[in-house]
Amino acid sequence: MEPGPASADAILAATLAGLPPAEHSYLIPAGRPLPVRLARVGDAEWLDTQIGLQARRWPTVDRRVLATLWWYSVSQVLLTPTLASMFVTGRALSPRPADVELHCLPDGRILTAASADVLHGDDPVALVAAAVRDTLEITIPAIARAGARREPPLWALATDSLANRLLWVGRACGDVQRATALAAQLVDLIGAPMPAPRYVDIDRRPPRTGRARFVRRGSCCLIYFEPGEAKCVSCPRLTPGSRHELLTKAADFA
Repeated sequence: MEPGPASADAILAATLAGLPPAEHSYLIPAGRPLPVRLARVGDAEWLDTQIGLQARRWPTVDRRVLATLWWYSVSQVLLTPTLASMFVTGRALSPRPADVELHCLPDGRILTAASADVLHGDDPVALVAAAVRDTLEITIPAIARAGARREPPLWALATDSLANRLLWVGRACGDVQRATALAAQLVDLIGAPMPAPRYVDIDRRPPRTGRARFVRRGSCCLIYFEPGEAKCVSCPRLTPGSRHELLTKAADFA
């Protein structure tokens, strides 16, 4: 008898088994966060509340920045189960809003996400690309409306989130080259207006050897508009020299 289709729980378990235990926190929430379906992004009142909660941590920035910061976090979290499962097991958990549950704290922070379904078909990369596009076409317009934002910067954030999550799982599995090639393949299949992912390799300083790969971001989370916050290490709004200096320091720990 042929085995039945794997459940979402089975795919998650296989994914965790293929990752070092230290990386499990990206897929398993700590404590007791509040579970919320991503499909609620279509509820304007709920989304307005979630964006407003960001002001508890960043009280001086405007709504455009708060919406960007919320999407910066959510776009990485929601893609993690799908990308990790596809990379590790060859079977992908669904990223569609009806299937994804966000794990939230009362202050609006998003810790992790879980998926209740598996994408079925013979070509997991094409399946993931189509499902991610469906998800972005639902979430991005809603966030743009709620945050008075243009949509293209939110698509760029999604590219960088996808590139980062695949780089993470590639490092965890010791196959960065395959992970970053997969990022390019996925985004090409997803298509415009999603920009292509970019990476940069930085030489490690002695006594370490080799090179470390980082996402060369095309998007900005705008966190530096909050007093006391700095631009991210790979922020595209840094000067090339400053960005290279910060990435060289980061390469010592990558």
